[in-house]
Amino acid sequence: MWIAKLQIKHNCIIGNRCKKFNCTSIGYPLDFYSEKGYDFFFHFEKLIGDEKQVQKFIKDLKKDKHIENLEAENSTLFFTYKTKSKSEMPTQSYLKQVFHLKPVLVDIGGVEHWEIGSWKKDSIINFIEEIKNKTKGLEEFKLIKIIKSKLKEIHFPHIMPLMTSYQEKALALAQKEGYYEFPRKIELKQLANIMNISLSTYREHLRKAERSILKDF
Repeated sequence: MWIAKLQIKHNCIIGNRCKKFNCTSIGYPLDFYSEKGYDFFFHFEKLIGDEKQVQKFIKDLKKDKHIENLEAENSTLFFTYKTKSKSEMPTQSYLKQVFHLKPVLVDIGGVEHWEIGSWKKDSIINFIEEIKNKTKGLEEFKLIKIIKSKLKEIHFPHIMPLMTSYQEKALALAQKEGYYEFPRKIELKQLANIMNISLSTYREHLRKAERSILKDF
């Protein structure tokens, strides 16, 4: 198995808004089809950031003239993007003998982080050339590495376990503030104070979030 790690920045409906609203996104470009001269791209995205900024992101995305359908549940999105140009969604259009090994991460700078795989090195090389030559509004392209790896070293995680918004906040806060580091940088009572909830309530949210992750793991 051949594996490549890439960083891509282009004129993207997700990347542009991640930068604008200071959010990150984890998701998959799922599939696409063509009909009556248009291409339709299916996307799943999980937004991470300040709740108000996330809602602004979603509201702004709904205004985009290319959005055909969009469903949002808290910070989780599923939508269809309609366009006549495959170069607007090149990373999805040119996936032929190449597939995702992990969800795509879009950081707050609008940069997409890809990890892709293929049975043939040539397929990855061809994919890279398609991206570099045909992407509309390509601002940045960086090949981090191409390596040959055994299949046992590849991990297929879930995009995001099912959690409530409070469980997500509790888990994200614990990670951000160093609760899982050794030695711990913060205790549960302090985390509960930051979220402005009781210790018992915070502990419940965190444990349920951890249980969701462990179950998928």
